[in-house]
Amino acid sequence: ASSYHPPLETSMSEVEDVIVCGAGIVGCATAYFLTLKGFKPLVVERHGVACAASGRAGGFLARGWGNGPTEALHQRGFDLHAQLAQDLGVQSFRRLPTISVGGRKKAAAARFPWVDLAGSEMMDEETAQVHPAEITKKMLEAAISSGARLHIGRVEGVNRENDEVTSIMVDGKEIRCKSVVFAMGPWSVLVEKWIPEAKVPMEGVLSSSMLFRMPRPVEPAGALFCSEDEYGCHLEVNPRNDGTVYVCGLGGSKYLNEAQIAALPPEDVKPNPARIQAALDSLRSKTSVVNDVEPESGACIRPCPPDARPMIGKILGNAYLACGHNCWGILWGPLTGQIIAELLSGAKSPVPLEAFDPGRFLPRTTKRGRHMKDQPVGEQW
Repeated sequence: ASSYHPPLETSMSEVEDVIVCGAGIVGCATAYFLTLKGFKPLVVERHGVACAASGRAGGFLARGWGNGPTEALHQRGFDLHAQLAQDLGVQSFRRLPTISVGGRKKAAAARFPWVDLAGSEMMDEETAQVHPAEITKKMLEAAISSGARLHIGRVEGVNRENDEVTSIMVDGKEIRCKSVVFAMGPWSVLVEKWIPEAKVPMEGVLSSSMLFRMPRPVEPAGALFCSEDEYGCHLEVNPRNDGTVYVCGLGGSKYLNEAQIAALPPEDVKPNPARIQAALDSLRSKTSVVNDVEPESGACIRPCPPDARPMIGKILGNAYLACGHNCWGILWGPLTGQIIAELLSGAKSPVPLEAFDPGRFLPRTTKRGRHMKDQPVGEQW
């Protein structure tokens, strides 16, 4: 663990090329892809690497499940995960099919005999999974080996001149920078306080999860997507190649507004025991594979913008926002880091970004008054 916590070696006279705020999957991917372009970013994280959803999510990957503007995120994000698994030696990445559970047919039971108590049929043969903590930490390790650094500390605000951020405040100390990236998951709502021109509307969906440590890996592997049932669950079951089985979709999520998110530190995100018990009953009505194993419980917050699309792009002259990935943060996270690295180096994003522009939530200027080209002049009514 100590390799993730090198000391901060920055004096007031030095200026960081790029400061990345947040060491979840998006922040670590941003650092990784920046180092491939010759940058040596400083990553600032208040609690720990992959300490929130990037360490507690399921890691389900679906190439063909995008729609409209997110289609490119799904396709390129999926392909990038496969490439990173090779480049970084990600042991937990593997392709596996997805099975729909809850109907009357037992069409998948012959192929997946462990799905033995409920109807099942094939849903998608072209899906995959990865352990989020592994891919997140391996991207950061690779970045650190190429000159990036990590500092554990709390970002408290920014200093600026006009539309440029000149420094960020970390635990009362100023760190000067040429550019800054905010990739703090749901806690990116804090950016509105630091940069009033930015609008970061997000609802936090706090959901519980279960992890079973099995005596051996569940084979043949397949992800289960279960229809909503009498327990109030719509379980997603992910057997992993390390012998664990991760389960989410427990129902009964708690919805947090922006003020509640800002006031809740990552270490205080706790599961709901009632939903753990309901989900355990639900799961044991569908498969007997976990009957002899008691689960560990966990929880994380999904950051959900009003239109369910992420915010990726510039919010000031040298400040970028990368957050709001809803339930697809693990799939889209590495690609988002790659996109931000391209933008910071003056290159073009590999996917169209108009639909993900953080500026889409800013109040629209009226078109009714007098304009000089695109600029409103005089009275606007």
